[in-house]
Amino acid sequence: MYAGIEMIHMPHVHSNISVANLGVINSQFYRFLRVCSCKELLVSQMVSLIVLLKIQGHAQKILLKTTRGLLNKENL
Repeated sequence: MYAGIEMIHMPHVHSNISVANLGVINSQFYRFLRVCSCKELLVSQMVSLIVLLKIQGHAQKILLKTTRGLLNKENL
């Protein structure tokens, strides 16, 4: 279904979008939660997202803390 579609490019950490840091993580997490059929696929997609955002200059500590909070909230 999603074969051949590249990951959507995320706003750079220094962009003027005020919610670029946490909004992307939150929205993509819930998108992945809806479309991923198993927990392993969800984790794989979140790791890919974190790596992409880390490469763009986002703080790893904030990325992991936000992701951990989302996983705890959803009891995963």
